[in-house]
Amino acid sequence: MKIRFSVSIIFACLALFPAVSLQAAEVRDDLAQIVRLMGYGGGIHNFKNYVMRDREEYRTAGRTDFAQILDVIAGLERGDKLNAAEQQALNAVKVVVESYAAALDRITELRNKGWRAEDIDRVVIIDDTAAVQGLDTLRARWSWTDFEEIEFQLGYGKAIHNFKNYVLRGREKYHTEALQNLLAVESLVVNLLGKPELKDPQAAAQKLITATGTVAHDRAVHEITDLFQENRAALENVDRTARAYRDHLGLVERLITTQRSVRQIDLAVKINDGSAKAGLAHLKEGLVQFSGQHTGNTAQPSKP
Repeated sequence: MKIRFSVSIIFACLALFPAVSLQAAEVRDDLAQIVRLMGYGGGIHNFKNYVMRDREEYRTAGRTDFAQILDVIAGLERGDKLNAAEQQALNAVKVVVESYAAALDRITELRNKGWRAEDIDRVVIIDDTAAVQGLDTLRARWSWTDFEEIEFQLGYGKAIHNFKNYVLRGREKYHTEALQNLLAVESLVVNLLGKPELKDPQAAAQKLITATGTVAHDRAVHEITDLFQENRAALENVDRTARAYRDHLGLVERLITTQRSVRQIDLAVKINDGSAKAGLAHLKEGLVQFSGQHTGNTAQPSKP
């Protein structure tokens, strides 16, 4: 990655925001990683795609995701930073992740016997209730940034999980829940796009650099503007994909009504997630964070 002239300025500004203690931040980061690995583009996404599509890449990716989640969980289990309720919640997540990992091979066996996706789904169905509630319990004592909430609303037990289940099972509750989750994502995106850095990247960069009294002012403004614009473009890619999923809910409904097979429905509503996944990765690793997001990290967590 190109090291930009003005990055140190941004980090200096971000240092003005207080942070949680190192140990507390580690737990919070681990929970964010579990959400990320389980959710959109992660374990549950790959698992559902493998049920619907005969592509080995989904099994391989799902296996990797679930193994990484279990590694993160093992690290949390070795520590003493969770209270009794959180430890129980973490175990509920662990049990379900282990069940999904084991079911990947079962999917392969059934597909090799010529089973249809909808029939495979009925055999490998896993009750997510305890794990979804467990994640809610684990996340409850933390504040989360809008970006992290977007990841959460897209992922496990939420938008894409419900969308895939709607394709597989045709139950109205999945349509309703997926729609609610996707609307939540759109609301979070609107909020972020209203931030000064994204609403008017050049003006925000100018204000920031002027406040720091930076030498080589014009160059610094240009580079910071580029960073803000890259973040805006990444967020817009996520937003377009989320809206595509929402728009496709109606098509799924119509195809279910005409009794199309899961394979036919999946082919008709298949969405390319590449730009959204790349956008999320950019926003996670980007050098510039959105203003106002840091406030979610400032409050000290309650003691376990």
